[in-house]
Amino acid sequence: MVGSGIFVLPGLGYFLAGPAIILAYFLAGIVVLPAAFSKSEMATAMPHAGGTYLYIDRAMGPLMGTIAGFGVWFSLIFKAAFALVGLSVYLQLLIPDAPAKPVALGLAAVLIGVNVAGVKQSGTLQAAIVSIVMTVLVLFIVLGVGSVEPDNYQPFLPEGFHGLIAATGLVFVSYAGVTKVASLAEEIKRPARNIPRAIFMSLVLMMFLYPTIVFVIVGVTPGADLSKDVTPMATAGSEFLGRAGELAIAGVAVLALVSMANAGILASSRYPLAMSRNRLAPSVLGRVGSRSTPIPAVLLTGGVLVALIAVFPIIELAKLASAFQLLVFALVNFAVIAFRESHVDWYRPSFRSPFYPWMQIAGIAASLLLLLFMGIVPILGAIIIVLGGVGWYRIFGRSRTSHESASLDALRIRAMSQLVSETEAALDADGKANVLIPVHLGINDRRLRDLIRTAGRVTRRGGEVRVVQVARDGPDSEMRRARSTEEQELDAVAGEQAMELGVPISVFHATGRHRRQALDAFVRDHGVDLVLAELLQTSTGRGFRADMEWLGDRVLCDVALLGNRYLEVVDDIAVLGSGGPLDPVKLNFAGRIGQGEGSTVRIVHVLAPDASGRQVVSLHEYHDRLGSSLPVPVVSEVERGTNLVAELATQARGADLVIIGAVRTRLRLLSDLVDRIQEQVDAPLLLVRTHELANRPSLRGRMLERVLRA
Repeated sequence: MVGSGIFVLPGLGYFLAGPAIILAYFLAGIVVLPAAFSKSEMATAMPHAGGTYLYIDRAMGPLMGTIAGFGVWFSLIFKAAFALVGLSVYLQLLIPDAPAKPVALGLAAVLIGVNVAGVKQSGTLQAAIVSIVMTVLVLFIVLGVGSVEPDNYQPFLPEGFHGLIAATGLVFVSYAGVTKVASLAEEIKRPARNIPRAIFMSLVLMMFLYPTIVFVIVGVTPGADLSKDVTPMATAGSEFLGRAGELAIAGVAVLALVSMANAGILASSRYPLAMSRNRLAPSVLGRVGSRSTPIPAVLLTGGVLVALIAVFPIIELAKLASAFQLLVFALVNFAVIAFRESHVDWYRPSFRSPFYPWMQIAGIAASLLLLLFMGIVPILGAIIIVLGGVGWYRIFGRSRTSHESASLDALRIRAMSQLVSETEAALDADGKANVLIPVHLGINDRRLRDLIRTAGRVTRRGGEVRVVQVARDGPDSEMRRARSTEEQELDAVAGEQAMELGVPISVFHATGRHRRQALDAFVRDHGVDLVLAELLQTSTGRGFRADMEWLGDRVLCDVALLGNRYLEVVDDIAVLGSGGPLDPVKLNFAGRIGQGEGSTVRIVHVLAPDASGRQVVSLHEYHDRLGSSLPVPVVSEVERGTNLVAELATQARGADLVIIGAVRTRLRLLSDLVDRIQEQVDAPLLLVRTHELANRPSLRGRMLERVLRA
């Protein structure tokens, strides 16, 4: 942590916010705090190499893990490059003629060699450098605080709130290293105790030290000299310690920036290692040397570091490092929410973040807010990292990974619970249900009995079945006599079925030129809850089928269409789905008919061939919970298949009744699918469409379906 954030950035931050740069350092620490809590929790649950990448990958899946891996890797490399470029500026105070960039590149090569040698050697170097630097920083505060000029703090907020937030985003990179110890978790003794302790001690110390040092820098340095100064500590030291103090601070700055660059290489090289282990990076990056050092990953990281030093100016390095880190910290906070809500068995952290989930939500919001105030270049950089991660995952990683995320599990659990609750509420409702059966002239007695029998089974207590036949009026007396005979037969069948089923059945005969409008008016006037009609497929029945499709798109109730085949003994009912949720109307039909006929209900879903085992288990659990609400035995069947229609038809074979839902707004858009399934299934097909899902499609409903199918 101790490096360019305090030795280089105060002057650049002063240009943005004036004396309020003091407050900016403190606010940046506050923004880091939720991520520190979150990473401490996840590190104690998963003490493995990879840190942030590993957590986000397991929480949100390999795609987001890839984006996070790229983001953290680049942020650390940018920070290390930023440190070495800043080092070269301080080095020129000691050796005015020293070639800045060649020296920075040479030191980068040396640090790469140190990291190749192993963690123990690298850690020893870190401990020595940090001890020296911390001692000098404390002396800087003690010796400088007596020389501050109160007038230098006025006006305190010259650039307003916008300037303060912009400066906070710029100096945010100063704290980026506070959680990076988690990426070395598997190389740390007693990680459950030492990682949280190290993170919080470091963060609290630096939240005091950074603002205090900047308080001294601003207080002893004239604003005109400090603004945009890239060696602000040396400039401040010269104000109260003279030339000797300037040189001493420059020497310590070189040590601190070497330490920072070394820490960046040390931590960032573990991200390619972890991604390789998860098959999201080439396997060569997962190789480790005799001292457990990931040599190929270190060399790759070092190569990118050298390229950045050669190309980017110092201010852009700082902004990009902060931007990437802000994006990643937002994902870190979301990862904890995913783990907590998923309730996965293996997630058992020995440390838990307090104030969950408000701490994490605040961290996400603050990180994104700071990112928006940083300017176009950092935002574009973050977008490029996201797009690069997506591209890399799709080209290289997707075919090599199969594990799922905790967040998807959590969403499935929540979606399942909500859908089951809605279904149970609908099935338990005792309110009356009135069923309308529109029939056409020429309907045979057996088909009419099937419709009435089906309506009688689904009609709840207090409901009625109404059969309506609308015929066109005409002058032909012979036609009128034929119609009168058919009406009498219809009345007789209805009366017979009413006695058999014990359900009130009314028959209405009407004439008119506009059958659609007459049926629509009947639905509205008689409080109809369900329209049940015949699904005609013959050429002579096209007009009636078109009328039913028109009615289904218009009426404010549920609609069901019964296919051409006749109902026999109904022992086996198959309810078909394609991976998404089952609406209450389909299950109500299955449960009520099954109860009346003594049937077994099979709930059938078909998933894609590459569906994971966890998806299959989730759907079985969903079916079991739905089955507990039905008054009949329920069997869950979940299959994989490339051809949805063929697989559904295969699973439906042997059923005595097949129930399928219309998932589109208009029934006719599904007719091809329905017809193809009916051609392959030797059983009556009942097509149902829930009014709520069809006429009021909601984002929530679509999301629930996508989650359950994912």
